Amino acid sequence: MSTTEQDIIIVGGGISGAALAYGLSGKGRKVTVLDAPTDTNKASRTNVGLIWCQSKFLHLPEYAKWGFISSRLYPALTKELEEISGHAIPVNYTGGIIPVLSEEDYQKRGDYIEKLREALGEYKGNMIDRAELEKKLPKIGWGPEVCGAAWCEEDGVVDPLSLLRAFRAALPRVGVDYRQTLVFDVQPHAGGYRVTTKEGTFDCQKLVLAAGLSNRRFVQFAMPTLPVYADKGQVLLVERMPFVMPIPVLGVTQTFGGTTIIGFRHEKAGHHTQVVPSAVASEGKWAIRVWPELGKKRLIRAWAGLRVMPDDSMAIYSRLPGHPNVTLVNTHSAVTMAAAHTRLLPDFILGGELPETAQGMTLKRFGYSC
Repeated sequence: MSTTEQDIIIVGGGISGAALAYGLSGKGRKVTVLDAPTDTNKASRTNVGLIWCQSKFLHLPEYAKWGFISSRLYPALTKELEEISGHAIPVNYTGGIIPVLSEEDYQKRGDYIEKLREALGEYKGNMIDRAELEKKLPKIGWGPEVCGAAWCEEDGVVDPLSLLRAFRAALPRVGVDYRQTLVFDVQPHAGGYRVTTKEGTFDCQKLVLAAGLSNRRFVQFAMPTLPVYADKGQVLLVERMPFVMPIPVLGVTQTFGGTTIIGFRHEKAGHHTQVVPSAVASEGKWAIRVWPELGKKRLIRAWAGLRVMPDDSMAIYSRLPGHPNVTLVNTHSAVTMAAAHTRLLPDFILGGELPETAQGMTLKRFGYSC
């Protein structure tokens, strides 16, 4: 097997790995991305593509702020990616809506938003009544139980596969070596690191592990376990309809192609990815309560996928214990955080400090010295 020497190797070429590689490309380093050659297991294929900041992480206010920071960086990033890659990225920066089906839920969400506004110092969102909801999305016939919604102007939606496609098309144009190959092992070697793949071995001085759930295996040279688990989601896809949803609705979002994706479940089921009919039925019933028109449409298919979930639900951006030249990246919000990963993490990978907002997101919070 031949061995290739690189400055930086990123293991994992999903949205997180591709975003980091793109961000590092402007730093004058030789970067290689090694990505498993699978067309079906990508988290991007079980992702609605929401750029979602609202009504989240009151117990983790710095992580909530991190999401808003990323959202504000997104428009410039997608414009730049389109120009460099030559690929269009369907995206709407039109805000986001969470429908509520009872006055009790309306009040609870309103209270949560006010507490979040207080914790963050600002929050560009509020509760809206049904009349205001109908003004924002006048072409949707809301169910009779929908009494209003939570609204945030800093949310949005992007086609996740188009975003990933644009990143990958841009990488070679900015000097990144992107390779699809199965990675077998990662080990310290000769003062740096050696990555063993199906295509051969790759040596580097700095290593980034952005391989989702596979990171649990790759970190074992430095730590026995990684505090992340597989978070199962189930997705329902409804047949195409005329496009009526320029503002995304959490849990029942119309895609840019006119299909509707239903899904909001979080299940801790190991690596079990079979579709559970009762769960499909439950989500479908909820979606019909929100948007009754869906009950007249065909369900095209349903599938399940695994998200990467840190044990405390906050992203992990950290150097590995005893290995300051290895950076670990694990987050369940890869789409929302893609702009922050591109613009704000490369200096950390190169040896600098994390941005102030993200400084509490290392492995130190789990008791590791890093």
